[in-house]
Amino acid sequence: MRELLVTHPALAIAAIIALGVGAQWLAWRVRVPAILPLLATGFLVGPLLGWLRPAAIFPTELFFPLVSMAVGLILFEGGLTLRFAELRGTRRVVINLVTWGALVTWLGAAAAAYFVAGLNVQLALLFGSLVIVTGPTVISPLLRIVRPNANVSSVLKWEGIVIDAVGALVAVLVLEAIVLSSRAEPIASIALLLGRFIIVGSATGAVGGLLLSWLLRKRAVPDYLVNVTALAFLFATFSLADVFSSEAGLLAAVVMGILVANSGVPNLDTLLSFKEDLTVLLVSMLFIALSANIELSSFLAVVSWPTALLVALIVLVIRPLDVLLSSIGSRLNPRERLFIAWVGPRGIVAASVTSLFAVRLEAIGIEGAGDLVPLVFMVIVVTVLLASLTAKPLGLRLGVADPDPQGVLLLGAHPVGRLIGRALAELDVNVLLADTNWSNVAEAREEGLQTFFGSLLSDRSDDRLRLEGIGKLVALTSNDEANALTAVKYARDFGKSNVYQLAPRAHDDHGKRLGGEHRGRWLSSTELSFEDLEGMHRAGATIDTAELSDEYSLADYQAQHDVKAVTLFVVNGKTVKVVSEDTEPERETSGTVVALTAPA
Repeated sequence: MRELLVTHPALAIAAIIALGVGAQWLAWRVRVPAILPLLATGFLVGPLLGWLRPAAIFPTELFFPLVSMAVGLILFEGGLTLRFAELRGTRRVVINLVTWGALVTWLGAAAAAYFVAGLNVQLALLFGSLVIVTGPTVISPLLRIVRPNANVSSVLKWEGIVIDAVGALVAVLVLEAIVLSSRAEPIASIALLLGRFIIVGSATGAVGGLLLSWLLRKRAVPDYLVNVTALAFLFATFSLADVFSSEAGLLAAVVMGILVANSGVPNLDTLLSFKEDLTVLLVSMLFIALSANIELSSFLAVVSWPTALLVALIVLVIRPLDVLLSSIGSRLNPRERLFIAWVGPRGIVAASVTSLFAVRLEAIGIEGAGDLVPLVFMVIVVTVLLASLTAKPLGLRLGVADPDPQGVLLLGAHPVGRLIGRALAELDVNVLLADTNWSNVAEAREEGLQTFFGSLLSDRSDDRLRLEGIGKLVALTSNDEANALTAVKYARDFGKSNVYQLAPRAHDDHGKRLGGEHRGRWLSSTELSFEDLEGMHRAGATIDTAELSDEYSLADYQAQHDVKAVTLFVVNGKTVKVVSEDTEPERETSGTVVALTAPA
């Protein structure tokens, strides 16, 4: 089996996919960013056990171009999640971080690599450019876990995606400078290279994005071909940019994604749903393949005190300095700046570009180029590990994340959902209504309610949802399976005690026998189903509120109204309690009860 894994390409591909999916599952199970088990798995089967070495199986001229195109797709998918509206109030900070803030990181990391790690000037400058980028594939899962406020979330999200293209630009310039110097060509050619990179990447990305957006807006492509058409446009744009300027395809992919995301195309939801599945697969395969390619001897050679000091300088000095200078004069308060400064994990772009450039440098005989890969991977591992273990407690300690968010995410913006949402909003409860029906969402927006248009079961919703202050889910749709699946998904973010759903239809005995781990808590104390809810609404039910006290408990309210009222919430100041199968009515003696009451 060992020989077969090393020499057979088809089995190697199957093994990489299987290992990647297994690592993703493990990350989901233990609630850590997927990059950690992916890197550990690749390192185990590659350098440690010697079972898999992709570079020895696949030709270099095929392997690394495929890696570059996969990274381009990841950046395109990231660009599709960027909305200009999210930049209100943080635009200046983001621009600073990805321009001269990146310059601070580049030169600071290069100086540390030169003086501490002992790299020569050329390789030190290349190392500094490679660690400029933060990882969007790591940032997004962290934001879902920490749920920081809107300012912090917007800055980290935009920086994580845009900085990848900037870091690739700087890295390409340094790489070409090294190559030109090895050929004794004039360094003045770098200026031409810089202009060509920016012009080619921006122009091809803009043309590809505008053309694809125009086709989608005109509905010139049938729905079943939207995804593959977008994929074809992306790869054509990426490859064309790379032909005219090395690695300009990365910039083109980001520009193309941002343009499509902000052009109002009608098929964006379908497009993103398709891209997110591909992205998960490609990220899994890339991390396994790239970490399996590392030489064990090279990795052990850089495990030293100078390397530890280098990483510490990047995390504790250079990154905070970058954020501090970039946020001068911004609306960010000191606690928000400190949190952003601490969270700077590196990801797939740093890993892939480093692996690609190291091969090119070794091919022209640059001494010490092989040390770049283990050094950059060390930075990736340490920064991801620190962010994963400390981001949540630090966010709570600094007050940029709510330790006990009481807002309610209502799944279902139909008339009853809007009725309930308005009642909660009038009590100053943070409410967000989600629905896949645009008509329902539009009605809710006209009524002044916060909304999300899309499926909560989609991974893409994790990037688009703004869950600041939201800590409870109430699933109110007519689809019992969707209610249960959404409750299970958000139990990992909100906790099992904070996800609720309507009971299945009266005749669905199987649904009512589902264990607690496969569903949310039943809403209300009467096993309220969607049929019951709709029936009461059609009969003219309205929302009733009443103040509870020691002399008038929730049990008294229920006894007074009997079956005419279905109690849903008890709002007590900033605390929101959802009435469920586990509620003890006689213990609820304070706050405002919110109930759906049938007409007399």
